[in-house]
Amino acid sequence: MKGQLSFIEEEPKCVLMSLREEYYDAMLEGRKHYEYRTRYLKEASDAYIYISKTKKSIVAKIKFGEPIIGDAQTIATIAEQEEPGSYNGMMEYLYNNIGYAIPIEEITPIEEVPLSELQQNFPNFVVPQSYYILDKKPELLSFLESRERVESCVKKR
Repeated sequence: MKGQLSFIEEEPKCVLMSLREEYYDAMLEGRKHYEYRTRYLKEASDAYIYISKTKKSIVAKIKFGEPIIGDAQTIATIAEQEEPGSYNGMMEYLYNNIGYAIPIEEITPIEEVPLSELQQNFPNFVVPQSYYILDKKPELLSFLESRERVESCVKKR
Protein backbone atom coordinates (compact mmCIF):
# COMPACT_ATOMS: atom_id res chain seq x y z
CA MET A 1 0.00 0.00 0.00
CA LYS A 2 1.13 3.48 -0.76
CA GLY A 3 2.75 5.32 2.13
CA GLN A 4 3.08 2.29 4.42
CA LEU A 5 6.33 0.78 5.58
CA SER A 6 7.07 -2.80 4.74
CA PHE A 7 8.46 -4.99 7.50
CA ILE A 8 9.02 -8.00 5.30
CA GLU A 9 12.71 -8.83 5.27
CA GLU A 10 14.09 -9.56 1.84
CA GLU A 11 16.20 -12.65 1.38
CA PRO A 12 19.85 -11.72 0.89
CA LYS A 13 21.10 -11.74 -2.68
CA CYS A 14 22.89 -14.91 -3.64
CA VAL A 15 26.07 -14.98 -5.72
CA LEU A 16 28.47 -17.52 -7.15
CA MET A 17 31.99 -16.49 -6.12
CA SER A 18 35.37 -17.82 -7.19
CA LEU A 19 37.99 -18.30 -4.48
CA ARG A 20 41.43 -19.80 -4.30
CA GLU A 21 41.58 -22.91 -2.15
CA GLU A 22 44.05 -21.44 0.35
CA TYR A 23 41.66 -18.56 1.14
CA TYR A 24 38.73 -20.93 1.58
CA ASP A 25 40.83 -23.15 3.88
CA ALA A 26 41.82 -20.10 5.95
CA MET A 27 38.12 -19.26 6.34
CA LEU A 28 37.30 -22.80 7.48
CA GLU A 29 40.19 -22.76 9.96
CA GLY A 30 39.02 -19.42 11.40
CA ARG A 31 42.14 -17.53 10.28
CA LYS A 32 40.29 -15.41 7.72
CA HIS A 33 37.29 -13.39 8.93
CA TYR A 34 36.82 -11.14 5.89
CA GLU A 35 36.79 -11.61 2.14
CA TYR A 36 38.38 -8.66 0.35
CA ARG A 37 37.14 -7.41 -3.01
CA THR A 38 37.57 -4.36 -5.23
CA ARG A 39 33.84 -4.44 -5.96
CA TYR A 40 30.91 -6.27 -4.44
CA LEU A 41 27.31 -5.90 -3.30
CA LYS A 42 26.60 -3.20 -0.74
CA GLU A 43 24.46 -5.44 1.45
CA ALA A 44 24.65 -8.79 3.24
CA SER A 45 24.64 -11.75 0.87
CA ASP A 46 24.94 -15.49 0.52
CA ALA A 47 27.60 -16.93 -1.77
CA TYR A 48 28.19 -20.36 -3.23
CA ILE A 49 31.93 -20.86 -3.40
CA TYR A 50 33.65 -22.16 -6.51
CA ILE A 51 37.23 -23.24 -5.85
CA SER A 52 39.19 -22.40 -8.96
CA LYS A 53 42.25 -24.23 -10.33
CA THR A 54 42.80 -26.89 -7.65
CA LYS A 55 39.28 -28.33 -7.23
CA LYS A 56 37.21 -26.82 -10.06
CA SER A 57 34.11 -27.43 -7.92
CA ILE A 58 31.49 -25.59 -5.92
CA VAL A 59 32.15 -26.66 -2.32
CA ALA A 60 30.25 -24.43 0.14
CA LYS A 61 27.77 -21.69 0.84
CA ILE A 62 28.94 -18.71 2.88
CA LYS A 63 26.72 -16.19 4.64
CA PHE A 64 28.40 -12.79 4.38
CA GLY A 65 27.48 -9.80 6.54
CA GLU A 66 27.14 -6.25 5.31
CA PRO A 67 30.48 -5.22 3.79
CA ILE A 68 32.70 -2.52 5.18
CA ILE A 69 33.28 -0.22 2.22
CA GLY A 70 36.23 2.12 2.45
CA ASP A 71 39.26 3.61 0.82
CA ALA A 72 42.37 1.49 0.30
CA GLN A 73 43.95 2.59 3.61
CA THR A 74 40.85 1.67 5.63
CA ILE A 75 40.53 -1.78 4.09
CA ALA A 76 44.29 -2.42 4.24
CA THR A 77 44.20 -1.57 7.97
CA ILE A 78 41.47 -4.18 8.52
CA ALA A 79 43.53 -6.73 6.58
CA GLU A 80 46.65 -5.87 8.62
CA GLN A 81 44.74 -6.43 11.89
CA GLU A 82 43.56 -9.80 10.61
CA GLU A 83 46.91 -10.87 9.16
CA PRO A 84 49.96 -8.84 10.23
CA GLY A 85 52.19 -8.03 7.27
CA SER A 86 49.36 -7.87 4.72
CA TYR A 87 48.95 -4.05 4.62
CA ASN A 88 51.24 -3.39 1.62
CA GLY A 89 49.84 -6.29 -0.39
CA MET A 90 46.30 -5.06 0.21
CA MET A 91 47.29 -1.52 -0.82
CA GLU A 92 48.71 -2.93 -4.07
CA TYR A 93 45.56 -5.01 -4.64
CA LEU A 94 43.26 -2.03 -4.13
CA TYR A 95 45.63 0.45 -5.87
CA ASN A 96 44.11 3.44 -4.05
CA ASN A 97 40.52 2.64 -4.98
CA ILE A 98 37.52 1.73 -2.89
CA GLY A 99 37.63 -1.72 -1.34
CA TYR A 100 35.23 -4.08 0.40
CA ALA A 101 35.93 -6.07 3.57
CA ILE A 102 33.09 -8.58 3.64
CA PRO A 103 32.56 -10.25 7.05
CA ILE A 104 32.24 -14.04 7.00
CA GLU A 105 29.36 -15.01 9.29
CA GLU A 106 28.79 -18.67 8.53
CA ILE A 107 30.17 -21.40 6.27
CA THR A 108 28.13 -24.40 5.20
CA PRO A 109 29.94 -27.07 3.17
CA ILE A 110 27.71 -28.56 0.47
CA GLU A 111 27.84 -31.74 -1.57
CA GLU A 112 30.64 -30.89 -4.00
CA VAL A 113 29.55 -29.93 -7.51
CA PRO A 114 32.38 -30.44 -10.04
CA LEU A 115 32.73 -28.22 -13.09
CA SER A 116 32.00 -31.17 -15.39
CA GLU A 117 28.60 -31.70 -13.71
CA LEU A 118 27.80 -27.98 -13.91
CA GLN A 119 28.64 -27.94 -17.63
CA GLN A 120 26.61 -31.10 -18.23
CA ASN A 121 23.50 -29.73 -16.47
CA PHE A 122 23.95 -26.11 -17.59
CA PRO A 123 25.61 -26.03 -21.05
CA ASN A 124 25.99 -22.23 -20.87
CA PHE A 125 27.62 -22.34 -17.41
CA VAL A 126 30.48 -19.90 -17.03
CA VAL A 127 32.92 -19.95 -14.12
CA PRO A 128 32.87 -16.50 -12.49
CA GLN A 129 36.04 -14.39 -12.78
CA SER A 130 35.12 -12.80 -9.45
CA TYR A 131 31.41 -13.35 -8.78
CA TYR A 132 28.02 -13.09 -10.39
CA ILE A 133 24.50 -12.81 -9.03
CA LEU A 134 22.65 -16.14 -8.97
CA ASP A 135 19.24 -14.54 -8.47
CA LYS A 136 19.36 -13.95 -12.24
CA LYS A 137 19.96 -17.69 -12.83
CA PRO A 138 17.08 -19.36 -10.94
CA GLU A 139 17.63 -22.88 -12.36
CA LEU A 140 21.27 -22.91 -11.27
CA LEU A 141 20.36 -21.45 -7.87
CA SER A 142 17.71 -24.17 -7.29
CA PHE A 143 20.20 -26.84 -8.32
CA LEU A 144 22.80 -25.55 -5.83
CA GLU A 145 20.23 -25.25 -3.05
CA SER A 146 19.42 -28.94 -3.57
CA ARG A 147 23.07 -29.77 -2.76
CA GLU A 148 23.07 -28.11 0.67
CA ARG A 149 23.67 -30.18 3.81
CA VAL A 150 22.15 -28.16 6.62
CA GLU A 151 23.63 -30.25 9.45
CA SER A 152 27.23 -29.33 8.63
CA CYS A 153 27.09 -25.62 9.36
CA VAL A 154 30.27 -24.00 10.69
CA LYS A 155 29.48 -20.78 12.58
CA LYS A 156 32.11 -18.06 12.32
CA ARG A 157 30.73 -15.09 14.26
